[in-house]
Amino acid sequence: MRIDAPEGTLSLEMMPIRPGVGRAFIKNSPRGLKLNSASSRQLNDSLLRTGPARILLADNKKKVVQNALSVHGWSARRAVVPIVNHKCTVCTTYDLPLDEGLRDDSGAIPQLTDTNHMIGVGINLGPRTAWGFYTDDGETARIVSEGSRKQGMMVASSEEDLVLAADCLIRFLAASRKKWAVFSNNMGRFIREYDPMVMWRMTLEDPKGHNHSVRPLSRDNRKGMIRLYSEYYDEGMLAASLRLRRMSSDPNYSQFVTDGGFVIVRKEGETGLIYDIYVTPSRQGEGIGGELMRCAMSSLAGRTTSVYLHTSYPRAKALYEKFGFKAVYSQLAVRLDEMALEPPST
Repeated sequence: MRIDAPEGTLSLEMMPIRPGVGRAFIKNSPRGLKLNSASSRQLNDSLLRTGPARILLADNKKKVVQNALSVHGWSARRAVVPIVNHKCTVCTTYDLPLDEGLRDDSGAIPQLTDTNHMIGVGINLGPRTAWGFYTDDGETARIVSEGSRKQGMMVASSEEDLVLAADCLIRFLAASRKKWAVFSNNMGRFIREYDPMVMWRMTLEDPKGHNHSVRPLSRDNRKGMIRLYSEYYDEGMLAASLRLRRMSSDPNYSQFVTDGGFVIVRKEGETGLIYDIYVTPSRQGEGIGGELMRCAMSSLAGRTTSVYLHTSYPRAKALYEKFGFKAVYSQLAVRLDEMALEPPST
């Protein structure tokens, strides 16, 4: 769904989750977009006609969608309520008691080797205690118990307590102003009520070069890049300029920009990462995303043996697959700052 208005462009990509519930991914240009009455009416009518009864949305800081729909009677509330219903205490894995009745999220006796990097939350469930452990990764908390490096786990004496512990941990992280809580797939049964999204890691071996028209960041296109940064990262022009400066000072990053989009790649030894890729909403559907991907592949060809990226957007995943990327594993991500929007009852 796209609203092309005189004041700017709003794009909402709707993804069904379950009957009556969908998740919308938002892009808008300019950053401070404010829809006029006619445009907000168009958005309202489109969502009432084709949208689900409940929409999960991580709106931008200006709340462009919420403000546009509130005048038409839509309600908005936090999808994850940042209020913990049980007493919690911060702890480490050293605080776990030696209790043979405790089990982790896989049903096994908790293994505490190499877990000193984890942050724990002990949840008081009356006569019992359950624990949730995560690895702090900036705006993201990782509760991942599979793979080569364990990044979190849930511990309790029963399956029911594991569900309660996961609920408390998610609320605790939301109250701590984290944006994401990422869980391994085996924990999906604990977080089902939060409608987690699938986050894929995709890889490509031996990237090849392609012809493209995208240019490296330079003095000539710097202003355009700052404007695109401001849109994508949802921050003011000064903050976007400082972000650009920080990234430009790191030799591992390479930044490329064209009229309507940018791509950032990072070299990590013999591996490359497509760090971020963005197309402004008014230029979607013009092939810019593919052009940026060709640029990214060319910049890493000959310098890396493989490339990887992460995405939770089904349409973006389809684009990456066209370039030969394959999903190697997935995780479940709960967006902690999402709003739940519902139309007025009829």
